[in-house]
Amino acid sequence: MAQGGGSGALVKRVLAAFFLIPVIVFVVGYTAPFWVFASTSAIVFLALVEYNNLSLLPVRRPDGDRLAIAVGVAMPAVFFFLGKDAALAAFIAAVFIFFIYGMRTATDFKSASIDIAFRTLGVIYIAIPFSHLIFLRALPDGRWWMLFLFIVIWANDTFAFAVGKTVGRRKLAVLISPGKTVEGAVGGVAGGAVLALVYAYFMGLGLSMVYVAAIAIIIGIVGIIGDLAESALKRGAGIKDSGSLIPGHGGVLDRIDSLIFPIPALYYILAYLL
Repeated sequence: MAQGGGSGALVKRVLAAFFLIPVIVFVVGYTAPFWVFASTSAIVFLALVEYNNLSLLPVRRPDGDRLAIAVGVAMPAVFFFLGKDAALAAFIAAVFIFFIYGMRTATDFKSASIDIAFRTLGVIYIAIPFSHLIFLRALPDGRWWMLFLFIVIWANDTFAFAVGKTVGRRKLAVLISPGKTVEGAVGGVAGGAVLALVYAYFMGLGLSMVYVAAIAIIIGIVGIIGDLAESALKRGAGIKDSGSLIPGHGGVLDRIDSLIFPIPALYYILAYLL
């Protein structure tokens, strides 16, 4: 949800979206749930690679990175094949694995604690939330709610960028992300809510427009928090982008940061309402 950058950055963002959006719409709307699982696994893998490359650990261990990525990528499989009942057990198993690894490889308890916390955070922050896409897809009209989510977050991102560049004055979180403004955040959430209402009007999602607007506002705000969370991690690592895979957007983690928290938020809201 970056608001910085010039017209060149905006052109790159538009071109990247031009190629990515049809692919995502096809996978979400016109393929079987297995392909949502496969896509989720691939995204979690790439995001965890970038997360481990942040180099926030005092001592970098490639074998630890590989273990953390493997454990994280296992989460979508657990969600898809074993369901909700196994999700908590899988997380506890992940913490246990990281604990054993950290205690066996670290030279002191402090470094072991940092290693365990960093590996566990990767699962909590990336793998588990993003794996909720699989549960979201399984809901009634799940594919269209997934598309709703992407539209709201993309609209939020686009309007935040445009409004922030045009009238942004007050900094939202200057120590974490100096380029983000309060005006951009408000414009993004408002734009996302408007697009959500338009989408719901034509798609008939089965909820009143009041609920649709409220849901869009909630996931818009939660998306901003996710964006700031990733910015804080990058600030700690002293880097601007988590990667360079997607032109105009940086890495995969840069692109999905504002999706990570809204995915489980939307799922649990809908699981309660539907």
